[in-house]
Amino acid sequence: MAKILFLGVGKIQKYGKENYINLLEKPWQSAMKKVAFQGEVYANELGFINDSVADTKNHGGIEKAIFANSAKNYKIWENFLETKIEFGDMGENLSIDELDENSVCVGDIHKIGSLVLQVSQPRKPCFKISKFFNNAKFTAEIFKTGRTGWYYRVVENGSCKCGDEVEIVQKDSANLSIMELNQLFYAPKEHLELLEKLKKLKTIKNGWDKSIQERILGIYDNEYMRSL
Repeated sequence: MAKILFLGVGKIQKYGKENYINLLEKPWQSAMKKVAFQGEVYANELGFINDSVADTKNHGGIEKAIFANSAKNYKIWENFLETKIEFGDMGENLSIDELDENSVCVGDIHKIGSLVLQVSQPRKPCFKISKFFNNAKFTAEIFKTGRTGWYYRVVENGSCKCGDEVEIVQKDSANLSIMELNQLFYAPKEHLELLEKLKKLKTIKNGWDKSIQERILGIYDNEYMRSL
């Protein structure tokens, strides 16, 4: 059974020329770096207590309350970046083994400790990932591979801790995996057959269907992904 290998929360930090990250001249801030929390952590509909969000327009809120990443992705990103990275460096609250973007579907319901969560959507990787790792190509690589991690909405408030098992309470009937949705978003003309699965989804929000149509038409604004 899948379990939590890391549970973390983050505080807003400022970055700029004085830091080791200096891709851009303008200072910026983020709570992307998550720090391991020991013991039980309570979560409500907005996520874990004491977890901060710097960009509230694109992150956080009910539909993006908790961010999870597959532990499997870390070796892949270490090879790409050619450096060691730690759980929490990708901005996730939860690092989970045995689950990944191919096995997790939008709408699935997971129980961790007393916390009940529903998979709401993938993360759309933004330029701050490239800035954080000082690698201008990293955001685009995450977008291309579909190894984005996924967001949860909170169905039942509760608490969990590192080491807790992830119980799959329910699989969504549409059976659209996070990877499939990412593939549809990245190259919609090559995965038009997945549009039928997307239409069957009752749980997804935030205009994913509109975004995919804009990608098909070539008018989607992906400025948030650009680091330079």
